[in-house]
Amino acid sequence: MTAAEYWRVKQIPTFTDAKGQLFGQDVMFSDTTGFLHSIREIFSDEIYHFRAKRSSPYIVDAGANIGLSIIYFKRLYPDSRILAYEPDPHIFTLLEHNVSQLGYEDVTLKRSAAWVEDTELVFYSEGSLAGSAAVDFLEKSDTSVVKAERLKDVLSKEPVDFLKIDIEGSENEVLFDIEPELANVDHLFFEYHSIPAKSQKLGDMLNLVQRAGFRYVINGPHGPRLPFADRCTRGFDLQLNVSCFRP
Repeated sequence: MTAAEYWRVKQIPTFTDAKGQLFGQDVMFSDTTGFLHSIREIFSDEIYHFRAKRSSPYIVDAGANIGLSIIYFKRLYPDSRILAYEPDPHIFTLLEHNVSQLGYEDVTLKRSAAWVEDTELVFYSEGSLAGSAAVDFLEKSDTSVVKAERLKDVLSKEPVDFLKIDIEGSENEVLFDIEPELANVDHLFFEYHSIPAKSQKLGDMLNLVQRAGFRYVINGPHGPRLPFADRCTRGFDLQLNVSCFRP
């Protein structure tokens, strides 16, 4: 994204559907702040960069949002196969539009939540990056019922080169359900979200990925600047990026 395009996008009101230019292509987004934050994380910080053992890696993207992660993966590995989940009804329309406009092949989009069983869930739409089946981040009470599919069933079918899980708190259940299938996964990225009203599970999750044979690196802490004085009572009181790789 050019500097001029960055400043143009930055003037667009938050939580407004709009269009930005990325690598010479139009990309639809739902929120300026979330869009620019994701651009920085995905394309500048390259939080999903990995070295695959084959030229056509299989990538499972749980929580694809508007598809910026898919754009990154397809630029990194043009011949990759991608299975992507996004349950938010409106965000999914933008995801579908972006993938269609970019003409990517071998990308399968599922309008569903990656979960621990095949069912339906109440989903809280936030309008940007924090739509969740676990917490109403902005306390907007903007809910819908969405389809959910068991991620474990997909992971058991074939080896996965890269598994991304960014599902706004639901990883606290999903990661434990898929533990036996992590033997099929070469690289794992998950974003950990701590919900103030619930027990923190980060320690258990790190033990889990160690049992699965991974080493891990933790980056991108988001939480109260003064945790002994400032207490978060809603949304998430801690967010971390956990990158897991085989030694």
